Amino acid sequence: MVFSTVAWSADYKLLESLTTAPETLHGQFTQVKFVQALDARFESSGRFDYQRDRSIRWHTLKPIDNLLTLTPRSISNQQGDTVLSRLDSQDNPVVAVFSDIFFGVMTAQWQTLADYFEMDVQGSKQHWTVTLSPIDQNVAQVVARVELSGDELLRKVLLFEATGDQTTIMFLDPQP
Repeated sequence: MVFSTVAWSADYKLLESLTTAPETLHGQFTQVKFVQALDARFESSGRFDYQRDRSIRWHTLKPIDNLLTLTPRSISNQQGDTVLSRLDSQDNPVVAVFSDIFFGVMTAQWQTLADYFEMDVQGSKQHWTVTLSPIDQNVAQVVARVELSGDELLRKVLLFEATGDQTTIMFLDPQP
C-alpha cells in the first residue's frame, strides 16, 4: 500500500504507525559532509546509541575520535578525557531546540518535529520518505530542509543547510 503526500499531510499518527522507535538503539553510521565554500567532502564514521528521552551518543571514530552526547537538557563534546564544550539549555535556549530536533529525528518523535517543520510524507511501511521544511524562523536560518528515509527504522538523513552545505548520514546495522 502506497500513501500520498495529501493523505499524510497532517496525520502524524499514521507516520508513527509506519516507523519503530525502540527504547534503545545502537549501530554504526557513515557521514559525508559537503562544504560548499570549499567544494570539498569530508567523510567520517563511528557508532551511535540512544536511550529514548535520556541520551544520544554520537561517537565518531574516523577520522578523529570524538564523542558528542545529547540529553534533553545538554550537549557535550569531548575527545578522550578532554571535554571540549558543554552547553546547557538553561544557559542557552538553542540547546533545547537542537536537542528536540535531534531526538525527534533519531527516535521518530514526529509530533515534536511538527513543532519546527512542515512534513511531506510518501511511501509505505517497507520504504518511506519524509521531507521536513522549517516553519520555525530560527531553524530556517540554519536548515533549508531535511530528508529522512527508512523502513521501520530510520536509515538515511540528508540535511540541507541554509549555507548550501549538505550532510548525508547512513545508519548501518541498527540493533535494539
